[in-house]
Amino acid sequence: MARKTEEIIRLLKKEDILSVDLKFVDMNGEFRKVTISRDEFNEDLLKYGIGFDGSSVTGFRKVKAGDLVLIPETDTMHFDPASETKVLSFICSINEADTRKQFEDDPRYICKKANKYLKDSGIADEAYFAPEYEFYIFNNVSYDISKNHSYFSVESEEGYWNSEFGDGNYIPIPYQRGYHKALPSDRYFHIRDKIIRTMHQMDIRFKYHHHEVASPSQHEIEVPPTPLLKAADNTVWIKYIVKNTCKKENLLATFMPKPLPEDSGTGMHIHILLKKGGKNIFFGNEYASLSKTALYFIGGILYHGRSLAAFTNPSVNSYKRLVPGFEAPTTLVFSLGNRSAAIRIPKYATTEKSARFEFRTPDATANPYLAFSAVLMAGIDGIKNKIDPIKRGFGPFDKNLYELSDAELKKISSIPHNFEEALAALQLDYEFLLSNGVFTKNFIDAWVNTKFKEAKQFRYSIDPLEYKIYFDC
Repeated sequence: MARKTEEIIRLLKKEDILSVDLKFVDMNGEFRKVTISRDEFNEDLLKYGIGFDGSSVTGFRKVKAGDLVLIPETDTMHFDPASETKVLSFICSINEADTRKQFEDDPRYICKKANKYLKDSGIADEAYFAPEYEFYIFNNVSYDISKNHSYFSVESEEGYWNSEFGDGNYIPIPYQRGYHKALPSDRYFHIRDKIIRTMHQMDIRFKYHHHEVASPSQHEIEVPPTPLLKAADNTVWIKYIVKNTCKKENLLATFMPKPLPEDSGTGMHIHILLKKGGKNIFFGNEYASLSKTALYFIGGILYHGRSLAAFTNPSVNSYKRLVPGFEAPTTLVFSLGNRSAAIRIPKYATTEKSARFEFRTPDATANPYLAFSAVLMAGIDGIKNKIDPIKRGFGPFDKNLYELSDAELKKISSIPHNFEEALAALQLDYEFLLSNGVFTKNFIDAWVNTKFKEAKQFRYSIDPLEYKIYFDC
């Protein structure tokens, strides 16, 4: 709900709040901010904003035309959950410095444009997204790379490699046996409880939370479906809350897709449905209680799946998770209850209220505003062009895809093998993203160029494993 300036100023004085955070989201989906005095919060700020250097935020602008402004959106007002003192916080729109017009490539604005495109299309009134947030909690992390050495070291008191840790009265969880562990094995239940309580204070609901499969302290929090923009906002806030809650406990949280080479990766599976007139239009009498509209939406995602990966899995590390095994989906198919498929339809989702599907490929290195919008655009394209996933050979595959023969796998489309392959796929398949100006060609070019430079760094790095295998050749 938008709030009036006078109301906010009264709150600042009543609560004796001295600082106001003006937050925005960078290309990678992380919060950036500038903190202003409450004396600077006025009508002019809401009309004209405050300037910042867009060229210092990778991918936004070049140095010669870097000036942008931040304008607070009053309906995003919250108290910052990580601050020890009361700090009022707003997520800002990013606008042009000279004209004050909306900056077209602001990630949050791209999400708004995608939402408007859905409504204007007449297909649905709202898209609902429900991400699953997986993350690891570590006690100590160190890493370094230099001219003559490289390493990383991770320590977890839940690690199966420990015979004892700290006080010596804790038995670590065995390898890959952490799923739904209870106290006392679930060492950090109290951390998750603090996280969901902080979420509740910010009006972010949760469905459930639990210990995940990997014994070295892997966790999951799942939330109910929420409208597209709110789902993206909540994703940024939840990552912020998780990291800061752990930091206060002298712990480190990471959403890195594959932090440990021999253990489960962490994804960000997304449950999706569309509503029109208050009704779930994904419910129907086609395959697995889904409607034809839902199947077309699935068809759009799978058809554009390789290029979508450039936004849903935008890191080199993403593709260390996306390998056969560990329930990581590597094939662009759909199925009923099959966790090895890119799109899984839950077997229990058989009513109008629950009918949906789960897109299992994404991970939390994604900028949620970009990834969710790109997925929605692919789905809309599927509906508009009636991309039937069954006729296109995308399934259903109701069997373990990891057990298929090489000959069978060759007939099935797969996700890119690495990040550079995903970026190359986006260069070939991006027109669906440009509909109604949701994404711009300028933005896609900037994204590809920025991320290619990031990926290129890994060509020159040497993995310690290479020494182990090749040094004595």
